[in-house]
Amino acid sequence: MLTRCSPFLQNNKDYYLKKKMSKRNYLLSLMMLAASVTANAQVISFSMDAEEAGKNTPEGWTEVNLPQDLPAFTEANTFYITSFGASSASADNTAAIQAALDAANEAGGGMVVVPAGEWLFGRITVSSKTVLHLCANATLKLLAYSDQPDHITKVPYITGKSNASDIVIEGESKETSIIEGQGGPWWDAVENKESGLQRGSIIRFHQGQRYLFRNFRIQNAPGTNLTLGQSGTGAHNTVHDISIYAPSSSASDPSHNTDGIPVWAPYANIYNCDIDTGDDNIVTDSNAHHIHVWNCDFKAGHGASLGSYTIDMHHIIYENLTFDGTDCGFRLKSNTDRSGDVHDIIFRNCAMTNVATPIQITAWYDKVPNDPATAAASPETKKSTTPEYHNILIQNVTATGYNTKNSNDKNYNGIMIYGRPESYVYDVTFDNVQIAHRNGVRLFFCKDIKFINGCTFTKTRTNQTVEATDQNLSSVMENLYEATYTWHNVTSGISNLTMPQRLHQSDTYYNLQGGQQKSRPTRKGLYIHNRKIIIIR
Repeated sequence: MLTRCSPFLQNNKDYYLKKKMSKRNYLLSLMMLAASVTANAQVISFSMDAEEAGKNTPEGWTEVNLPQDLPAFTEANTFYITSFGASSASADNTAAIQAALDAANEAGGGMVVVPAGEWLFGRITVSSKTVLHLCANATLKLLAYSDQPDHITKVPYITGKSNASDIVIEGESKETSIIEGQGGPWWDAVENKESGLQRGSIIRFHQGQRYLFRNFRIQNAPGTNLTLGQSGTGAHNTVHDISIYAPSSSASDPSHNTDGIPVWAPYANIYNCDIDTGDDNIVTDSNAHHIHVWNCDFKAGHGASLGSYTIDMHHIIYENLTFDGTDCGFRLKSNTDRSGDVHDIIFRNCAMTNVATPIQITAWYDKVPNDPATAAASPETKKSTTPEYHNILIQNVTATGYNTKNSNDKNYNGIMIYGRPESYVYDVTFDNVQIAHRNGVRLFFCKDIKFINGCTFTKTRTNQTVEATDQNLSSVMENLYEATYTWHNVTSGISNLTMPQRLHQSDTYYNLQGGQQKSRPTRKGLYIHNRKIIIIR
């Protein structure tokens, strides 16, 4: 009979496989144990038809591959962790869970079942062609901080054996199948700057390929939650219907570096996820390309992020997302030691409410210059790891509701693009974007920034609105330096401007057409005065 697992339908025999057994005896014991405990194992229904039908591959992209060649699941290759000695009363079920996973490996692939109940565990490794299934009301709970063997190991808690591929980690719903990280003491250790502290991701597979993660919840992770790949390996990931929670970075007892889903490998589909955490909700990093994220809800966190490591990053789509109280919306960030050619990025069909920084594109992740003129005076030599951002589309996006004044208010803007004097951001299109935010727009070291198809911007601090029919963004522009943009086919801004020395401490004002006058202008607009661009309102 194929069914979901019942809470206590299990062969709860008192087996315990000792760690000091020889490998041969251990494997023989596993084979004998597996044969004895699977005779009445309840088989769990399994299918990937919905994932196959829902791939949603963008035109021209390589399709994300699902796990392949999994065995048919029968009583003979279904292994309940309780049959290997796991007990909800045990202080540590790591050995029992690992024994069940090893039995699945010896069977040539199989399903390991975690029944309803709470199961304390440490680090476990999964082999190829294995499904790890959490029943409804099952909680895999990491050993407490004080019970961990050490605090300096960054190995993930759930990971693959060498070159393990075609693996599924699944639950029965993102509300009732839970992995609990007990992260509180780890976050305290970060705040206390504990020497040598390392925090492994809850889940990370990176040596093989083709992984599926679905229908479970991760909460209170010590560090990152579900990390996809590493340095370009571990490709072809499908993630859906995952819930992730950790306290926000601004909470009274915050979590630290609890990124929801960091992506470090190509080819991934991520959809129908709810993420409320203390760092990036979803973030693509180096070697992430052809990554498609859709239909996700973000609450606390740093938003739909790219970087700070952005080497070989391209063809990323974030779409149909909601943001509620998120620190950032779309955020592309990097620096000159970790980037390169970043292109073909799409952020579309998204709604933001009370988001502190809706759109931020910055090539200054280390430290934003206090004055762009200082940066312009001493540009760095462009190199292979200098950020070069281009071909970015931001389309059908709304942002409303953020009116909070901050001590460093200039860092919280409706739109900020901050390139570098040696490497401008270019070819960024805002298509039907409506933003209402306390602060306005800042553009530095960028060109070919286009606003089209009904874009509007309201700066709520001064109650000023720029409509599609207006000439430019000057009434909501906070600052503009070596930047050009087109507002509904009207070009504004200044690019590659050479300032003669005689302007220093001069009373002369220059308009954008090169005209000059010796006193402060009375007409509204953008002017150059003493090597700075100013706005007359």
